[in-house]
Amino acid sequence: MLDSGRLVMTSVHKEIRRPESPAPGKGGHLVLVTGRHGDTQYFRDPSGHTEQARTATLPAAEFAEFAEFFADQGVSLT
Repeated sequence: MLDSGRLVMTSVHKEIRRPESPAPGKGGHLVLVTGRHGDTQYFRDPSGHTEQARTATLPAAEFAEFAEFFADQGVSLT
């Protein structure tokens, strides 16, 4: 979907901003996936607790490592 120019909103647990700790649950907090370039995905989280959390980048493989935060739900936007 990102490759076709769409934005994707995903549901993650809010504690994804502290990925070094185990996930206390899945979903409930929405982040916007704004795009990707190569293997890097770009995220926007207006309620992030730091600037790095508000505008984040993450390699796709690393995002997959955080699957315990992800609710396996999302919405694509044109």
